[in-house]
Amino acid sequence: MVDEKASPTFIFFAVIAIIASMFSLGLVYMSANSLLTKISGYVSSGETNLTVATQAEVNFTTRAIAWGSGRVTQDASAASLTTSNHSGIANVTGGNWTLTTTGGMRIENIGNVNVSLNLTISSNASSWIAGTNPVTEWNLTNLEANTCQNNAGSGTSGHMNVFYDTNTTPASAWIGGMGCAIFNFLSTKDSIRLDFNLTIPENSKSGALGEVITATVTAL
Repeated sequence: MVDEKASPTFIFFAVIAIIASMFSLGLVYMSANSLLTKISGYVSSGETNLTVATQAEVNFTTRAIAWGSGRVTQDASAASLTTSNHSGIANVTGGNWTLTTTGGMRIENIGNVNVSLNLTISSNASSWIAGTNPVTEWNLTNLEANTCQNNAGSGTSGHMNVFYDTNTTPASAWIGGMGCAIFNFLSTKDSIRLDFNLTIPENSKSGALGEVITATVTAL
């Protein structure tokens, strides 16, 4: 009877064959993987990032109003000085001042976000001008449509185009204050005009009289 035990030599080659087969499978796997990458378009991924900083800023593009030197005319009890607002009120009546800067103050939102705008003046009429019944009023108009909007953003602020007494303390721009609940930043609607109406009584202070306008903004 023939001994059916496998020859050691046969077993040796059998092992070699298995190892060779495994090596071949590895080559097939690597080749297939490389081919799959080329066929499927697998690539390494990357990303780009940037941050746009929020800038809330307004600028007085016309920052000074001057009437020069003058006085109430002899036969008048007071003089009226305006910056000639939208309704075309005369610059000076009852006095001989001459407005040297026409068109009121111009304010522009030069930031990149809508803001609330609140305007204040450093002194009221009795402190600044004094005398009998002095008046300091101001008025906002849009230089570009829809620049200054109401709190809901649904239309022009309700107190626009009307003269109001100047205010020395911050107040809600749309409730008793002067300013914009929403002051737009887009280049087509980012400019407003601030006009003034002053009454100078004959017994006012004399000398150089000036005030400072402050704009306070908050990003929305």
